[in-house]
Amino acid sequence: MAGTSPRYDSCRYCKERFAQTSGPGRKRVYCGVECRRKAQRERDGRLGRQQVRSALPLGRGIAEDVQALSTALLEAEYDGRALKDLMHCVSELNRELDHYAAAAVHDARNRGASWDQVAEAARVSATTARTRWPENRVKERLEQRAAQRAAVRQPSAPLAEGPDPAGGRPLSKAAERASQKLASALSHLHRASDLTIREVAEQTSLSPSYVSRILSGERKPTWQVVCSLAELFGGDAAELSVLFESAHGLVPPARHAVGDAVARLQAALRGLHLAAGRPQAGVIRKASHGALSTQAISEILGGEMIPGWEQTSALVTALGGWPADVRPLWEAVHYTFLLCLDPQEVPRPLPASRPGTT
Repeated sequence: MAGTSPRYDSCRYCKERFAQTSGPGRKRVYCGVECRRKAQRERDGRLGRQQVRSALPLGRGIAEDVQALSTALLEAEYDGRALKDLMHCVSELNRELDHYAAAAVHDARNRGASWDQVAEAARVSATTARTRWPENRVKERLEQRAAQRAAVRQPSAPLAEGPDPAGGRPLSKAAERASQKLASALSHLHRASDLTIREVAEQTSLSPSYVSRILSGERKPTWQVVCSLAELFGGDAAELSVLFESAHGLVPPARHAVGDAVARLQAALRGLHLAAGRPQAGVIRKASHGALSTQAISEILGGEMIPGWEQTSALVTALGGWPADVRPLWEAVHYTFLLCLDPQEVPRPLPASRPGTT
């Protein structure tokens, strides 16, 4: 009809209004060819990222956690822990083994394995395999596990414990390791400063014996003392923040913003680097048996690159750390990645005042 006003719709891509076509046929959803092409490129990009994610082996990270829990069980056995503690370790280990089986099947299916092949490997019928590990249930199960482990928290298995260097409650093995790394990092900074123990004591109002015991790992300093010593030695307290939190068994908030989580991971890696005496990239590359290039090492420690787990694990091992201690920090960074979401920001370095414990 000649007097009919044109109908307007909003472009699905640019959100601008455009005159809709009249007559029969499929209605337009984009204002023009350019917006349609841009929208298609974005869809292709999202699909490509999802395909890359699905190709990553989920079982490998869980296998590393199984190894850590097995070590915890062995340590508990050596320490003569009560049967209740041993059985708790067994329960945690069995749960992770179930998660690993589901992840291993998921990885195999992504690589093209048929249900008959899965059934043969698991020694069950194909019907049982399909029922036990359907894709939607496995995905939901692994997402729930990822959400639980994204929070940096105390180890779920009761690790063998030793005395707290500060004379308080017992420490887990992970806390003991962090405490020694913190002492090593402060000791390295002290040696580089050329200050004597007495000079350090005079400038920090601490006794020489107390300073000596901090640097040897016999005493755990407060965060205020860590900051004072780091500043006096010409170091950056932010690099020691995660080691400090781990050494004291502090539990950060259950969920971090992506930027904050990346800053914590970077602080942990730089702290381990400092505790190792700040070896050159070439030395670290050799210790990693070629798993890391010198360029990658420099970029990771310089905060220019967020490493994948294989790179993170190789770097931590080369620096004398335990990958299982760092993995919760890495998972906190890649939590959205594991849920098929994209991190939206790259963070700044962690401020020295973050732990806030005095």
